Formats: sequence, C-alpha cells, structure tokens
Amino acid sequence: MRNTDPIVFFRQHSDTIYRVLGIAGALLLVFLLLRVWAMRWGGWRAAWARLRRELAVTRYAFTAPVRAWYRHRSGLRLLVRRLGAPETWRDAERALAAARLAAAPARPYAALVDSDSVAVLLAGTGLPQPDPDGVWWAEPDEPERWLVARADLPSVTPEAADIRPIIVAVGEADRSAAFLDLAVGPPVLSVTGNDRAATALVQAVAAQLDVRLPSPLVVVAEGVHQNYPGPPVRSAYRTARETPPRLGIAPVLIAAELPDPLPPEFAAPPGDEPTVRAVVLGPGRAYVRSLLTDRHGRVAVTGTPLLARCGPLGSAVAKVLPSIPPVLPPAPAAEASTGLDGREARDLFEEEGTPTGTGEGAAIVTRAASVTSLHESGEASLSETARPGASRATDPHGPDPARATRPGTTSTHS
Repeated sequence: MRNTDPIVFFRQHSDTIYRVLGIAGALLLVFLLLRVWAMRWGGWRAAWARLRRELAVTRYAFTAPVRAWYRHRSGLRLLVRRLGAPETWRDAERALAAARLAAAPARPYAALVDSDSVAVLLAGTGLPQPDPDGVWWAEPDEPERWLVARADLPSVTPEAADIRPIIVAVGEADRSAAFLDLAVGPPVLSVTGNDRAATALVQAVAAQLDVRLPSPLVVVAEGVHQNYPGPPVRSAYRTARETPPRLGIAPVLIAAELPDPLPPEFAAPPGDEPTVRAVVLGPGRAYVRSLLTDRHGRVAVTGTPLLARCGPLGSAVAKVLPSIPPVLPPAPAAEASTGLDGREARDLFEEEGTPTGTGEGAAIVTRAASVTSLHESGEASLSETARPGASRATDPHGPDPARATRPGTTSTHS
C-alpha cells in the first residue's frame, strides 16, 4: 500500500470514488434544501411537527372510505336490531306519552332508544326538572334530555285515548335508534339539504307510515319515488283531504312539493289535531318542521340538538318492514264510541281478509305482502331507498290494469 501510486489507485477505483462523492453531494444538497424549508417553517421542531400533521391528514384521507363503510355497516346492524324488535317501538311510544304528562308544559318531540334506557328530548321554555323520587332523571348540562330505564316504563301507553305518539325512525344517534314524533308540532314535515340523502329519508319515512297507519290514510303523490307513478300533488292532496280520519289519526300526504296555492290546512297555526299532515321532499311554507340532511348521511332537526345518521336507515327499514308494529289504537275511545273490546278495536287496523287467528304479526305481514318483494334488493349505501307504499296509496283515477303489478314500499340541523 505504501508503494501504491495515488494516481494509479484513483484510476483503478474511480467508479467507486465518483459514486461515493455523488451520494455525499446529493445528501448534502438534500440537507441544505431541508434546512431552507425548515427555516421557512420556523425551525426544525416546527417543521417536524408540520410534517407529522401532514402525514396524519394524508392517512386520514386514505382511510376515510374504509371508516365510512365500517360506520355504515355498524349503523345498519344497530338499526336492524333495534327496529326489528317491536318492543323498541312500544317503549319509544310509552316514553313519549309518559313524558308528556311528567314534563308538562314542555312537549316531547323525539326519543332515543338504546338497550337499557330511553332518552326523551323536550321542547319549550322553562323546562321543568324531573321529580327526584320518580323514574325520570336528567343530566345537569342537558335539561332538555330526560332519561328513563326501559324497565321502569308503564306497562301500557298512558292515556292512549288522548295522547298517542305517531313515531317514525329517522336514523341512529349515540348508538341509539332515533324516533321522531309526528303527532306534535306543525302539520308539515319538510326534508331538505343533500338531494340524495333527503330523498332516501323521505322514502324511508313513507314506508314506515305506510306500514304503521291504517291503509287509507297514506297518500303518495308523484315525484317521491322514480318507480312509483303517483297522482299529481293537487289530486293527491284532495284525496287526502277527503279521507276521513281513522281512530283519531289524520291522513298523511307524501309529496315532492306542497300544493300551490297553499291549502289552509297547512297555512293555519298548529292546532290540536290537523285534518291533514304532510311529509314534503323540499322546502315548506308557513308552519313547518324542517329536517336538514348533508352529504355524509346525517340529518338534523333544525332548532333542536337532535343529530342522527340516516344513511343506513333505508336498508334497515327494508329488512325489518314486516316486523314494524302498527300505531296502537286508542282502546278506551274505541270501546266508548263503538262498543268494541280491545281485540276488536285492534282489528280495525287490519285489512279486510286478514286472518284473525294469527295475531298482530300476521296482520303486519299481510299488509306488507305486496311490498316485500323489493325489500330484498336493498344494499348498504345511502342510495338504497325506501319506496312509498304503493299498495296503500289511493289513486283518484280508479284502478288501472297497467299498474296492477307496480312495486310497493321498499327502503332507503340544530
């Protein structure tokens, strides 16, 4: 090595030497560039913090679709489990009816049902406090939210003849099934916001009302579902207006817009019991309760703290539609006015020809028999919608052979 000529050594190892020098020069250049950027960002510590933040944002963006899919499937399983149990609907009705008496003069408008308790949301000024010795309790920072254990609810709906909630599911909130009471508030329910989510929500609500209410009370106009050619909105409104209430329940109009000019039933201030109620896909006028949806599949009842995820609602309703129980008839009023006992009063909700010996569940399946064929096609996405109850909507033009095979009902801020 001592006798090695440096020039000869350099010539023999020139490739390696140039490679090492090139790598060292590139590293030096990268370091100098990084140092310039780090100095612009406030130093090495600030630059490292910014780099970690950018990496976190990138990771969040790439995993968002997977998390959205998992959240959708989780919500779908929860809603299927909750809505598929008739006890969930009955407990929500009993909690709302009991809260009307316990929290007067506040008005309960929604209920959140989980596995062990029911949370009732109240509206009004000067909300009362629950009785310390009673079954209700409330958090100090949420006086408008009363809670009760499901085991402590009354065995029957309190004063069913006078206070009878008409509830529909609007999604899931805080791992609970969220129900909205349509029997309180303005007669018009307006669903606006993201077109895709709003359409799916209206169709899911229409499917629930079609199953829960007596058959002539749900009238679906054109434009609610692309596969259901309903009558024009004016004709549908006249049909609903001419339909007499059954057992104290007013008919419901499902439409893509309100009739023009606005009917007096929708322009007048809310009264004790409107003659016609409406669910509208779009903005309303006069006295309206508004639901606002967004592109993430969430719905908010404007003016209230209720925020629910309605994305999986359509698919869940399609799966459990035959299991959704009807609205309870007012047994005391039915007995007093017709002389019928409780069993006969419940039969008023059944279609003609329904087997009487198979119980309430068979009556529900019979009423939904014409619509279950399309329930099986629901997939877990926001575009899966609930078709309105075509078999129970009234057509003012009479029966049409071409519509004999038309599909029936399927699924779908504050």
